[in-house]
Amino acid sequence: MTKHKVEQIQAQKMEERHFAQSEAPSSGKTTQIFRCTHYWSLCKRYPIPAVALLLLLISVLLWLARRSDLADWVLLAILIWGGIPLLWETIRRLWHKEFSIDIIAGIAIIGSLLLHEYLAGAIVVLMLSGGEALEAYALRRARSSLSSLVERVPRTTHIWQGKQLLDIPVETVQPGMIVVIKPGELVPVDGAIVQGSSSVSQADLTGEPIPVRKIPGMGLLSGSVNLDGILEVRASKLSAESKYAQIVRLVTEAQEQKAPIHRLADRYSIVFTLLTIVLATAAWTMSGNQVYALAVLVVATPCPLILATPIAIMSGINMAARNGIIVKSGSAIEQLGEINIAVFDKTGTLTLGMPKVSSILLATESQRKNPYTEDEILRYAASVEQLSTHILASAIVDAGLKRNITLATANNFEEIFGKGVHATLATSQSEEYQGEGNSIAVAVGNRTFIRMLDIPLPEYFLEEREHRRFLGQICSFVALNGTVEALIIMEDVPRPEIRQLCPKLKQSGIEEIILLTGDSEAVAQQVGHLAGMDRIIARCLPEDKVHVVQDLESKGLKVLMVGDGINDAPALATATVGMALGTQGLTAAASAADTVLLSTNILGVSTAVFLGRRVMRIAQQGIWIGMGLSGLAMVFAAFGYIPPAAGAILQEGIDVLVIFNALRVTAIHIKKGSEDSF
Repeated sequence: MTKHKVEQIQAQKMEERHFAQSEAPSSGKTTQIFRCTHYWSLCKRYPIPAVALLLLLISVLLWLARRSDLADWVLLAILIWGGIPLLWETIRRLWHKEFSIDIIAGIAIIGSLLLHEYLAGAIVVLMLSGGEALEAYALRRARSSLSSLVERVPRTTHIWQGKQLLDIPVETVQPGMIVVIKPGELVPVDGAIVQGSSSVSQADLTGEPIPVRKIPGMGLLSGSVNLDGILEVRASKLSAESKYAQIVRLVTEAQEQKAPIHRLADRYSIVFTLLTIVLATAAWTMSGNQVYALAVLVVATPCPLILATPIAIMSGINMAARNGIIVKSGSAIEQLGEINIAVFDKTGTLTLGMPKVSSILLATESQRKNPYTEDEILRYAASVEQLSTHILASAIVDAGLKRNITLATANNFEEIFGKGVHATLATSQSEEYQGEGNSIAVAVGNRTFIRMLDIPLPEYFLEEREHRRFLGQICSFVALNGTVEALIIMEDVPRPEIRQLCPKLKQSGIEEIILLTGDSEAVAQQVGHLAGMDRIIARCLPEDKVHVVQDLESKGLKVLMVGDGINDAPALATATVGMALGTQGLTAAASAADTVLLSTNILGVSTAVFLGRRVMRIAQQGIWIGMGLSGLAMVFAAFGYIPPAAGAILQEGIDVLVIFNALRVTAIHIKKGSEDSF
């Protein structure tokens, strides 16, 4: 990036800052207008509680003005305005054979109308409709982390046209185009940095709080935030195919297709409803006063039970999103709290899924024609492989760059994809080499490729290759000027944090942890023992993984399946909860799974299980607190100590207590880093 372009961008940002400052004086008025609009939109969205509250205030004023007759008419209006829709909804649910705990509230509304206890009935209407509105509002707020993904989608980006910086729609960016990203902007497409360096925050994608320093040559994920530098990035994908777009699409589909959250309280609805009716009937029979029975029904109105689970669950989904875990539905996080068996794939899940150069095996002293060092071999191999797009080529090039090796220019490059590459490299006069002129012929590839070039394969290297293959490693031969000089050994490296995974899952209540892999027994045992797995099953085909999961579930166990590949998709869909790793791109595995882990840290699995456990514990606490306090109040109401109106107000206090308890989910503290995940 030229100095002129940098100065131009900085001048542009100064103009934008000046414009923003010039608009500041009117910000107070704008805020006031925004608040009024916000409150008005809330009233339109929740008309029953809004009108009920307004009329209730009017009735209080009329009562203070000693016009109790008019106050009763206003309270009756509340019963009719709010009670009829609420009763109709309750009847509709019963018609569809959905027996819910709302029946108690419906009976209380009818009873207050018949007994002319309009104040108690009006408070029940306000309590029930307000509780449902508060639930809907809390769910909307709890989804804020997921919804913000869609809201933050970049619409435009910048490109250079001569010396002018132009804004263009993101969807017009093609692979290979170079886009400019200013400080503070969202990265619009996946790509690689060609100019500039900056700290980049990936917290919204992976949940990792620490910014990463990015320099030329490093990849950049869409959805990351460029913090402090100006970057020029070569796009590698269309915006619609980028990681951020995939995440947004996944979240949108999840919100549209997710199964409804079944209220945990409805499990107790029949027992609680029958108990309430029996107690109300007993109070009426013993006292001969119908008002006692109404008081019992009013204090039993089940808003606390209705609110406890959804608010806790959606707050848990919000917390998961903050930690780089997309949970597709409320039932998924509820089931996470019940998991007792965890099953893991190996490649790309417990391992990085990307081969790394682990060692370079040189020819023996007796076989060497030239005393090449490891760095020299790596320089020759990486210089040729830098022109290839194969995954093994990338591993060799990355190894060379990590050793700060300067790569040479390759000529006459040829590649047989999947087998190997060969080319000639220009060499300096000071370099020792065999061959004619200032060049050296380099070939890198597998056994078949080397034989295709009629290059002899030493027995020593062939034996070593067989041994390494047994250990699950990958080998590439390196031939210089027609002689095999080295064997580059690569392997899929286990994730550095997998030693902590099993202890953390056991700490969260997981009883058994199983490794399922299609690899050989030797490789499976090596990784499984490193991770501390309880059981290791090797040479598994996709259908074998499904059978294992089905066998576990047939025993009444709740199974969490974690994987990342297309071959894992059937098992992910079969398990009680499927969790896909989306770090390599959101593939079929992510579509089949119930949850998606965006972080590169596999310990996010234990975080998800921990969250599920805590969320359901808090939800259960809310239910039992609500039922306990309501039951105690029902006893006092049955003996006439709590009149209907006072009981309705008391129930509002229980509502607030249960809501605050459910919102404790948002205060769950999850530590970052490898030492402790919660």
